[in-house]
Amino acid sequence: MICTNKAIPSVFRRTFNAFAGVVICMAGVSPAAAAETSLANRSTDADGTLDAIFWSKLTPPTTAQAANRKALPLEVKEALLDVAQNKPLDANKTAALAKAGLTELNPANTTWTSKAETVAVPVGKSTAASAALNLAAAQCWITRAEVQRWGFATQSFGWKRQVDWCADGTRVTSRHRDFPSVGYVDFTYHYRGADPIQANDVGGWQVRTYQSATFEQCLTHLGCSNSFRPWIEFQLHGNNTASHTKGV
Repeated sequence: MICTNKAIPSVFRRTFNAFAGVVICMAGVSPAAAAETSLANRSTDADGTLDAIFWSKLTPPTTAQAANRKALPLEVKEALLDVAQNKPLDANKTAALAKAGLTELNPANTTWTSKAETVAVPVGKSTAASAALNLAAAQCWITRAEVQRWGFATQSFGWKRQVDWCADGTRVTSRHRDFPSVGYVDFTYHYRGADPIQANDVGGWQVRTYQSATFEQCLTHLGCSNSFRPWIEFQLHGNNTASHTKGV
C-alpha cells in the first residue's frame, strides 16, 4: 500500500497530513518486520507459560538466571514447553536442546528404576511399642524400597522409604516405624522434602502406606526446573507378605 495526498482536495489535506505519518507507518510494515514481531510475541508467550508450568516456584531465580531464561532461543523454549507437558521431542527440538547444552532436560535421556526388599526381624528385637500387640504370636518385618532417577547412565538421585511392621498371620498388628530417607543425590539436584505419610489403621488384613517427595533439577545459569515427585506405596498384609508400587 502506498500513501499519498495528491488526489485529496485541499480542503481535506490538512486533516490528512495530521494522520499521514500514522497511516504510512501502519501500511509500511515490511514482511520481515512483521515476522520479527510475531517471533517476539511467541517468545514472550513461551516465557509466561514456562514460568507457570516448567520453572520452579519453590526456588525463585536470581536476576541473572531470569535474564538467561528470557534470552533462550525460541526453539529451545518451545522444546522446554513440550518437556513440561510430557510430550516427546521431535528431531528439531532434540537438536535445539543439544545445541543449547541442555540435553539433560530431555526426558528421552532419563530412566527410572526401583528396588525393594522385606526382611524378618526377630521378635525379641522388634521396636514395636504397643501393649496390645501380642509379640508372641506376631512376626515382624522391615520393608524397604527405593526409586532412582538415571540420566546418561549416571544416577541423578535416589529416594527411599522404610516401614517396620508386624502381623499375626491374619492381621497387620503394628506399623511402628515408617520414614523416608535420601540416597545418592547429584549436585545438580536438590531434595525439597517429603509429604506427610498417608496410611490406613492397623488391625485389618491390609495396611496401605503412601508417601511422595520432591526433587528439583537446578542448573547454575538457569535456576531450578523440573520438579520430580517420586512416590512409593507399601501394601502390608496380615499373612506376613508385602508388596509395593511406585511412580514419578
